[in-house]
Amino acid sequence: MRMPNLSLPPPAAAAPLEQGQALGVWRLIKPLPDGEQAHAGQWYSAHHALATDEQAAVLVLDRSDQGAGVMLRYADQAGDLGKLQHPHIAVPSDSGVTPDAHPYLIIEGTHGEPLLPRLQQLGLRERLELLVQLCEALRSAHQQGFLLAEIDPAMIWLDPQGAVRLMGLGLTRIPDPTDPFDRGLSLGASPAFVAPERRHGGPPSLASEVFGLGALARVFVCGWEDTPKGLAPLRGSAADAWPLLPEDQQIKLDAILLGAMAESPDLRTRGAEGLADALRAWLALGQQRQAEISRKAPPWWKRWLWLGAAAGVGLLVMAARMPDPASPAGGAASQQAG
Repeated sequence: MRMPNLSLPPPAAAAPLEQGQALGVWRLIKPLPDGEQAHAGQWYSAHHALATDEQAAVLVLDRSDQGAGVMLRYADQAGDLGKLQHPHIAVPSDSGVTPDAHPYLIIEGTHGEPLLPRLQQLGLRERLELLVQLCEALRSAHQQGFLLAEIDPAMIWLDPQGAVRLMGLGLTRIPDPTDPFDRGLSLGASPAFVAPERRHGGPPSLASEVFGLGALARVFVCGWEDTPKGLAPLRGSAADAWPLLPEDQQIKLDAILLGAMAESPDLRTRGAEGLADALRAWLALGQQRQAEISRKAPPWWKRWLWLGAAAGVGLLVMAARMPDPASPAGGAASQQAG
């Protein structure tokens, strides 16, 4: 018996879905801009059809090799990912296919919004504190046997409390270096966030993870641009984006970015943990400098208090020099004037 020819629907970007569109038990609310031009798909907010107070984020994937890769990885690791616990990491809880054959993933909970469109509202210190939170979340993921195989800025969110939220679609089991199970990219991450050894077919590793984190740090510090191959961090110095940054802080921050993105894995910062330590040290340097400035320049209320005290002393001196009409000298002066 001859088997019929089977073929998948042709590759296509997902068409925008309407408010109220049903995806299983979920109903879409609105699309969420993520600030990127090339990534795995389109984010939506959603609520449960029967319990509208239950929220979720939905990623509708492009019909492509990357989208298929995301779904295969999720199918392979759904059970393990469900056990990963950290307040700053969210993982898919369900999946499905839209009526026009686009796969989608459901991440239950209230997660906030993608960070990139909000980044311009944050100062440098706030941005770096979010990076430290992300690195610490990955430290916990490492302890639970996972690493972030691909960094996609569209997967970095700002939660309702202002903390970082990693939408953990790029998480994968830490592979056995002698028998890596996954050498391909599945999120369609921009090449700018992919370590050189990964682009050449190497397995994901803690060193390739820190390269992607370094590229993300450069986006946070220096800004980004859209290229034909996707979003890419701007090159240059931290001083270009933050001209008022003291020179010693600018030099140290540039060194942190360069260390995380070194071409050779052996020369890179030692993992997300090392990057978190370097960023914390830089933030402490800024706090120390601010404390020194505060010690040299008293608070405004003290300055006004001193000025008021000086003015008071001046008035007392002037009053002491004025003749008293009741004194002999004052009386003589009055008689002469009379």
